[in-house]
Amino acid sequence: MLLTVRPLAADWQAFADQATVFGVVVALAVGIATTIVMIRQEKVTRDGQKLQREQAEATAARTEAAAALTEEYTSRVVEALETMAANSKGAATNSQAAAVRWTLVHQHRSRYLLTNVGNAEARNVRISAHESLPLLGLDEAPKEVGPHEAIPFLAARTFGTKDNTITVTWTDPEAGGDRTWKYPLPPES
Repeated sequence: MLLTVRPLAADWQAFADQATVFGVVVALAVGIATTIVMIRQEKVTRDGQKLQREQAEATAARTEAAAALTEEYTSRVVEALETMAANSKGAATNSQAAAVRWTLVHQHRSRYLLTNVGNAEARNVRISAHESLPLLGLDEAPKEVGPHEAIPFLAARTFGTKDNTITVTWTDPEAGGDRTWKYPLPPES
């Protein structure tokens, strides 16, 4: 038996081919991973921009509602001043006319209290708000609210709230017909 000795020589070409294939596979994996990360970052950016846009639109809607409410208050002040001027020219009366007057105060967290501080009873009282401001703790049936009586309720204000105005509608037994009072939610203290 004759043994032949083979020289220990490396096949450098095969080694280079394997290294090239390994490099291509690694580069492809890195490229795919980078693409996935970029797609996720773009989605997060779009979601953040959408949220900012929604919050900006809600803020703009609240500002517009506050401006409309200010305009309504201004016209009421003018009407009240005109009525006062007309009454001062007429006969003076010692008795104060019966009227419903409202106050809205914040109590705790999302709890508010609407109080009739006038000297007349309000009938068929209904409290409502914009659809983006849920009101809780109110009965569906209209209420009778006498002088110095109050109605507690919850108002769940969020970043998406577009108008935080509370609207109170009631029947005025003295003047006849429905009346409306609007007021923005007082800030939480």
